[in-house]
Amino acid sequence: MTAADFGAVLALNGTAEGLVEPLNPDRLDWLRLIAAHAVVVDLDGAPAGFVLTFTPGSAYDGLAFEAFTRTYADRFLLVERIVIAAEHRRTGIATQVYRAIERAAKPFDRAVASVPSDTPALTFHKTRGYEEVAQQHHPNGTTTTLVSKELSG
Repeated sequence: MTAADFGAVLALNGTAEGLVEPLNPDRLDWLRLIAAHAVVVDLDGAPAGFVLTFTPGSAYDGLAFEAFTRTYADRFLLVERIVIAAEHRRTGIATQVYRAIERAAKPFDRAVASVPSDTPALTFHKTRGYEEVAQQHHPNGTTTTLVSKELSG
């Protein structure tokens, strides 16, 4: 992901409002710089989605990241957000991205994420073998589910 991608990434993020935290250009630039992976998913020359991941020890400041650090110390890769364009959902793109993320996470033993409770995203993660490890209640009244997938072999 480069600064040239910001317009498309911010637009994609806006389509997932309520499922992911809002982003502005400054926050996106900071996240991109500290991320383990900041990748735009390109499909036929157009952005079809994006993903941000973080490793233990990064400067990332999310509540779920803090919870996973307390639980797993330095043994996880956090999928902070993955957004796929509406017209490309349910086409296998997210599955392909998750396969790549899980390969990258093997040295950390597990991949983790925070997903909105009772959503298709939670079902997607459970189908991929992620297990619920906690619920996180936020000041705005929403609840997210913390999920983890142990990566052995």
